[in-house]
Amino acid sequence: MQEMLEQVREEMEKLNSSRDFWEDQALDSEYLIQYLQSAVEEWKQKAVSSNDKANELQAQVFMLNEEIHSLRKEQNLEAARAATAQNKSVKLVLVCHMKENQQHANSNSTKQKEVLSEGRRKTYTPSSALLPPRRSPFREIGNSGLMLRQNSKVIFPLHCPDP
Repeated sequence: MQEMLEQVREEMEKLNSSRDFWEDQALDSEYLIQYLQSAVEEWKQKAVSSNDKANELQAQVFMLNEEIHSLRKEQNLEAARAATAQNKSVKLVLVCHMKENQQHANSNSTKQKEVLSEGRRKTYTPSSALLPPRRSPFREIGNSGLMLRQNSKVIFPLHCPDP
């Protein structure tokens, strides 16, 4: 009977040690599961924050693209305005030159009429330097074109005062 009791006791000790081992294994596994679950939660939070940050950055990129687009549009408008202003100033200069030429022509024609009406000979005027010299209808044509090219001096003033 003692032997049986000894066998039962040994088996009970083995069972207790086996139970303790498996309890420890279960506790370790539970601890590992909790650790992994907390790690998963951390990564989920990081993923959510990264996703939010990516959305913010995409919104900023969109806003910056819109700003770039508006700045380019504004720059193009500025360039167009500058070109228009330059065209207007060129037109103004041309109009001033035309007015000056017309005034010179009017003053020269009135002087010529006065001179011709008084019976005097025509005098040299600066605007007549712009016109080719008249030739006699009976004069030889020959190389007169060369003289015209050599004598044609045209003056283009760069600035015209505002009227």
